[in-house]
Amino acid sequence: MNDSFKQIVPRDKDSLKYCITPEKVREAGYMSFSAAEMDFPTAPSIIKSVTEMVQRGIFGFTLMTDEYKERVIWWMKNARDWEIDLDWIVPTMGTIYSVATAIRMSTAEGEGVIVQNPGYHRYAQAAERLHRKVVVSRLKEEDGRYTMDFEDLERCMAVPENRLFVLCNPNNPTARVWTREELTEVGRLAAKYGVIVFSDEIFAEVTFDGHRTVPFLEIQEGLAQAIVCTSLGKCFNFTGVNHANVLIADENLRERFITQRNADHYGSLEPFAYASVMGAYTPEGLKWKNEMTALVDENRKKVLKAFKEEFAPNYVFPIEGTYVCWIHWKGIVHDGASLKDFLVQEALLALDGGMDYDEECQDYCRMNLATTREQMDNALDRLRRALKKQGCRS
Repeated sequence: MNDSFKQIVPRDKDSLKYCITPEKVREAGYMSFSAAEMDFPTAPSIIKSVTEMVQRGIFGFTLMTDEYKERVIWWMKNARDWEIDLDWIVPTMGTIYSVATAIRMSTAEGEGVIVQNPGYHRYAQAAERLHRKVVVSRLKEEDGRYTMDFEDLERCMAVPENRLFVLCNPNNPTARVWTREELTEVGRLAAKYGVIVFSDEIFAEVTFDGHRTVPFLEIQEGLAQAIVCTSLGKCFNFTGVNHANVLIADENLRERFITQRNADHYGSLEPFAYASVMGAYTPEGLKWKNEMTALVDENRKKVLKAFKEEFAPNYVFPIEGTYVCWIHWKGIVHDGASLKDFLVQEALLALDGGMDYDEECQDYCRMNLATTREQMDNALDRLRRALKKQGCRS
């Protein structure tokens, strides 16, 4: 395995992850397990490609070339077992930028954008900033697993003013990878009610136990309403780089999206983003991705085992994809403030609070698994001691 996976990259004070890590945790020399970004550096093939671009010293307007498109096509085939057409590829300035473009394209102020909770909160944030109504279809928690509530989703889609549904696959924070059958039902409802589906698939390459992220563009039902967003953001630890590739099969929808993207003052590709894609979507990048996923899988299994055998009744939901896990704290304090205090003060463990993803999830947290073996082992030991002190079974 690449030696870089043993490294913890120091965070500067301008890093979001540094800023959101409680001072007590930082002073103890530990990293935060909040924020869905990795603790180790990105792929060497990206660093090499960007370094070569920097050394040329030209940072001018950069266009999407045929070579760029071929790299994207190669990656989707080899990393996701998905055949795409080069005409589908639309570069943008990032995932949430693309969500905002889809919102402006499909809705007017005061109209609705459908999201699912628990869910990534920045979809709703984008809608609110654009003066749209956030319409929540809550996922169902049944037998320790989340499923879509299709009756409720249909209720939301049936309202004429709700013209856009933002889907997250794999789901962040619950780590569900939606099945083809579930996605087919989403497509059927979207076609029935004329709702555009924006499928955020930026975690798609990170899956476990034989799960595959089915691209929403493989679903024939609702294909004319389908927008898929892909990115280096999660797979290659590029959350701070404003770039994504949106894939749209329907020509009319694609032209509508491009028109709105350009109206949102899109100019050209950032040269750093171009070089990064060219370095990432290569055999070397794929090897790095596979090694990263294997390490996350080790951490995933450690966390699942610890909660099942030692930390019950606290519970981790099945981790089918992503490198985050969703924890229900059943055995300790049950309000958000005291839960956070327990984790930080007793376990020196900084996690994302559940209410960031659903106001009803005050006794839930999201934990990042993309860290070194040593960091994960140390965190579980601290939690083990804290829970034992609390009087929970351990």
